[in-house]
Amino acid sequence: MAKKNNLKSIRLSDQVMDYVINFEGDGFNQKFENLVLFCMEQEESKKQRITLLDQQIAKQYKKLNALQQISSEIGDVRRALTHLEQQANDLSILMDELL
Repeated sequence: MAKKNNLKSIRLSDQVMDYVINFEGDGFNQKFENLVLFCMEQEESKKQRITLLDQQIAKQYKKLNALQQISSEIGDVRRALTHLEQQANDLSILMDELL
């Protein structure tokens, strides 16, 4: 382990103190240092994972937007077909009256 030249005094909430105490290590100083080193080691991989997830989310939003557009277009076609069906029924009624 690296030489420890820094002597510091810190104040911690009970919640943080409990978290540090429950981390692996022999004493508070070692537990605290192990916790910080663990966080440092995990930081880069977590950033990369977040970037990957953000990209996946962006792709899913694009797919969702495309599906919403298609759904809207299907609704427009459905309304047009319903209108045509009503007009065809009206025309059929008129033709029956004429005959």
